[in-house]
Amino acid sequence: MKDTRTKSPFWLFAPIFFLLVLCIGNSLKAQSEAQVKAELDKRGIDTKEEVLSELRKRGMTEDDARRQAKVYGLDYDEYLRKYISGSSGKRAAPKTVEEVSNANVEFTSENALIQKAASVSNDTVPQEPQSTVSKYFGYDIFNNNPYSNQGALVGNIDPGYLIGPGDELRVYLWGEAEFQFEGEVDINGNLFIPNVGQVFVSGTTYENLNVRMKEYLSKFYSGLKKNPPKIFLDVSLTKLRPIRIMVMGESNKPGSHLINAFATTMNSLYVSGGIKTTGSLREIKVFRNNRYISTMDLYDYLIKGTAREDVRLISNDVVFIPSRKNSITLNGEVNKQAIFELKDNEGLIDLIGFAGGLKPTAFTESVTIKRIKSIIDRDGESNFDREIININYKDLLEQGVNYKLQDGDVITFGKVLDDLDNVVNIEGSVFRPGEYELEESMNLKALISMAGGIRPNTYLDKVDLFRVDENGDLKFRTFSLASILNSTNGIDSIMLQRKDRLKIYNENEVESLESVSISGFTSDPITMPWRENLSLYDLIFMSANVEDMDFQNRILTSRADLLRYQEGKIEYQVVSFDLDSVLNKTFDVILRPKDQVVLYSRDITEVLDKYVTVQGAIKNGGRFSLTEEMNVEDLLIQAGGFLEKSFQDSVTITREYFDFSGNEIATNTRVKIDKDYLLGLKAESNNNDFQLKHNDRIKVDLIPGSAEGRSVTVEGEVRFPGTYYLESKSETLSSIVERAGGLSPNVYLAGAKFFRNGQQLAFSFEDLFEEKNPKFDIIVNNNDRVVFPESVFTVQVGGQVVNPSLQKYLSGKGVRSYVRNAGGKTKEGRKIYITEPTGFTKKVKWFSSPRVLDGSIITVSAKPPKPERQNSGKFLETFGTIAAIVSSSLTAVFLARNIANN
Repeated sequence: MKDTRTKSPFWLFAPIFFLLVLCIGNSLKAQSEAQVKAELDKRGIDTKEEVLSELRKRGMTEDDARRQAKVYGLDYDEYLRKYISGSSGKRAAPKTVEEVSNANVEFTSENALIQKAASVSNDTVPQEPQSTVSKYFGYDIFNNNPYSNQGALVGNIDPGYLIGPGDELRVYLWGEAEFQFEGEVDINGNLFIPNVGQVFVSGTTYENLNVRMKEYLSKFYSGLKKNPPKIFLDVSLTKLRPIRIMVMGESNKPGSHLINAFATTMNSLYVSGGIKTTGSLREIKVFRNNRYISTMDLYDYLIKGTAREDVRLISNDVVFIPSRKNSITLNGEVNKQAIFELKDNEGLIDLIGFAGGLKPTAFTESVTIKRIKSIIDRDGESNFDREIININYKDLLEQGVNYKLQDGDVITFGKVLDDLDNVVNIEGSVFRPGEYELEESMNLKALISMAGGIRPNTYLDKVDLFRVDENGDLKFRTFSLASILNSTNGIDSIMLQRKDRLKIYNENEVESLESVSISGFTSDPITMPWRENLSLYDLIFMSANVEDMDFQNRILTSRADLLRYQEGKIEYQVVSFDLDSVLNKTFDVILRPKDQVVLYSRDITEVLDKYVTVQGAIKNGGRFSLTEEMNVEDLLIQAGGFLEKSFQDSVTITREYFDFSGNEIATNTRVKIDKDYLLGLKAESNNNDFQLKHNDRIKVDLIPGSAEGRSVTVEGEVRFPGTYYLESKSETLSSIVERAGGLSPNVYLAGAKFFRNGQQLAFSFEDLFEEKNPKFDIIVNNNDRVVFPESVFTVQVGGQVVNPSLQKYLSGKGVRSYVRNAGGKTKEGRKIYITEPTGFTKKVKWFSSPRVLDGSIITVSAKPPKPERQNSGKFLETFGTIAAIVSSSLTAVFLARNIANN
């Protein structure tokens, strides 16, 4: 769990205590908080910004100030609340996380998220692949710290090491005389040797120490000077004197450390536990007697193995580790993916050098850089302060440009495509199947020849060429292998393209060759030979143009079916799958022989081809496709516009509306036409709020009072049959017949017929034309049709008669005579009806036989079915029940009378 104090603004003020130490010195321990406040007021430091500014000038961190304050016994939180401006009496200290109610704040820690994810069943939550998180480069060298074992402090000693107070020496003589002594160099630089005296060794290098001691001891042991010597001498260091250094800044264990006098800057970093990831590896500085002496760049040591500025330290040296200058992340096809730190004069080329260079698979022509805009580049107008940049690293190298990076950049080198650019493949019944280099102008016959030719028993009537077209769809064509080998019909001249694959079969394969098919909503339903490793994805891409936008909009991607043949069963097994998952290659299956794939259209649940209809006084009425945000003016202009007599002010729109009661089925709305928009004089229509919907019907009216030409057709026995246009809306039938030249002498008026809207109108022409009675005249309508026939001399008899027939018309003959000639009524026959040529139908009464006109129709109706009679058992049961009720009633009446009489 994170330290909740980091959320308090007072935590940011902690560096002031280290500043106080610097300003006041060792006397701070004896002073009160008021005296400290007075000293700060004297220096003009009373705000957070001034404290941080002074701290940055001295290269100090917050942690350094906090630890120093504890050393001097100060409670910095209490002190800051009292004396720092803006922290006393102006606002309450913010609550810690533990004090905030869960009702007000809802948060989830990283550990909680991990535990929650681990507790969810793998069956319900898909497992995401673990992402590779870049680590900070170089900091792991401190993981194996040799200074965790103090025995590791003793090692090989530099010959130039200067002997000083605190070093322990061992003097050993052997030969004619033997002597051994271990002693420590005292504070004056002398080494006291018993029975010999003291010798001054401070300042002598370790390399010259043996010579120095030999000169001194030869005064007492003459065998040291003889040639050859009789006495031998060895002087060695058994313990190095400790020195105290300070490691400050972004160290894991900052502060004072004891280390041997032979230690260097690198040793001091190990002694202090290494560097935090917030610290810099590029500018580790060494100060001696308040003076800067060297800067060490650990990248030289990590990458080149050199440590040029790894100086030897002396007592009271200060090693300072500043904060990281920046964090640049490098991912992708590089030898080392990590987060690096760059100096001001370094760029992308240096960064790739630190990462050990690019992998051979790196794609350099498009490198992605994700960048957080710097504070000065943020204009405040956008809520988005991140951007992505693509650069051509290959061009930068050729131009010698070292691309400048900034803090927070994430650079990703993509991978080159795995596809081979110049390869063709041949498989099947050839001697050397496999991949071959695509040569210039290479054809099918040349590829077969390169593969060593065909094997015996090769099937010569079939060879398949599989090719990926420009849309990425896999297609195949079948040719005659014999024609290719014999170079006929120009088939051998078909040029191969990259990634072409040629499949040649042997006779045994073809004999047992099964097939697979795909049908339904597909641009090219096919049935093709099954082959090994043919996948569902391959078959769909062969037949469906999945890149076509119209196809994508119409196909049902949530379901498709695979019908799989089952041995020993008639029914196919139906395996439904998500088509999207196949196209995304997250799901695929290997097809089996006789598999059938069925794709579906989205129109099984929704209307895809939406349309609107316009009719009436419009030039090109009919059905039109509904477009997005279509209004009535858009439709009118697509239909060619108005007619001369069109009413152009408004139109009627009929829209389907179902109220589920079965009564209301549509609504009619009158919409005013925006002519300025129709003519393109304005960009938007006033009717944008009323946009057309699917199956809307638009009616364009004629100008009130005007009408298109109305016509009536007159056929048959008139002098001038034909089509006549009405002169007025009230023109009558007699007027039309008169304009047609009148009736012909051969006309049979009783058989004349008047049709309106396809139905015969019951009308007596004899009353109108023979009786000359004007009350029987009729006003004709548009498209009426009048037929004046000649006599037909037939009568039709039908219905419930023994022999329905068409009989010859005999003048004056009655109805019942025609019925008898048809064999009479059947036992189901009931009433007789006669329909005259005029269209009127009459029922024939009993014992009457009216005269039949030429062209009449006689119909005998059927008797209605009799209702079912109750069975006797049920009748007796009902009768018994009624009798019981009557008997009970009579008994009650009798008892009532007796009581009344008594």
